Amino acid sequence: MSIANRVLNLDPGFLDDDLLSEQTRLLVGLVGDSRGHGADERVPEEWRGHEDALVLRLNQLMVEMSLRGQAVPGVVKVSGEAIIWPPLQAPALAEEILFIQTRGELGRKGRIRLPRNDHELWASYKYSLLARNRQAYHSFGRQVAARSAPMERLWLALVNAARIAPPEGGIRNALQHMWGYVSDYSNLSPQMDDLDALAGDVQQLAMQHEVSYLLNSTALGELRAWL
Repeated sequence: MSIANRVLNLDPGFLDDDLLSEQTRLLVGLVGDSRGHGADERVPEEWRGHEDALVLRLNQLMVEMSLRGQAVPGVVKVSGEAIIWPPLQAPALAEEILFIQTRGELGRKGRIRLPRNDHELWASYKYSLLARNRQAYHSFGRQVAARSAPMERLWLALVNAARIAPPEGGIRNALQHMWGYVSDYSNLSPQMDDLDALAGDVQQLAMQHEVSYLLNSTALGELRAWL
């Protein structure tokens, strides 16, 4: 199967507009199939038993499309159970990264620039990790500062970490840090209870004022899919 026709694992922010739309159409079909008769025959083998992860992936894609101003249908309800993702292997992820890089060289670029080194990679994922585990956030930060984490291993670790459901308190903490970059433009309080409204405010202002650091952050899109 062509990689373009597979369910990708990289954050939707790395996908160009065409690939984002293609992945969304693919996932809409797979999610519909996974809830119908004979689902196991249509869902890719590696995603069987991981149907809730497919739904969440679809929601993440649609959140990213919405962030870019594209029309999308409403999000799909995910069950209240823990989401179990299929194992992600380093060679498969490396293939995806090369695929995205090749498209970028042809001018097909996503919201997030493909990182050239471990510091840029960490900058893209740091708030996604902060939302999930503060201790891990500090640990990874130290590894990157010491340049002790090989790029390939760091990619795999961060993509896997971003699959974990973030607690509400973690999302709040990450959003409040991100809000600091747009605080001069915002009329909201970062202490507000409505996290979806806070996330929407950060998204809107980051896009409107072209706040580069946030535009290159996975958390700008993916966290809202968990709210």
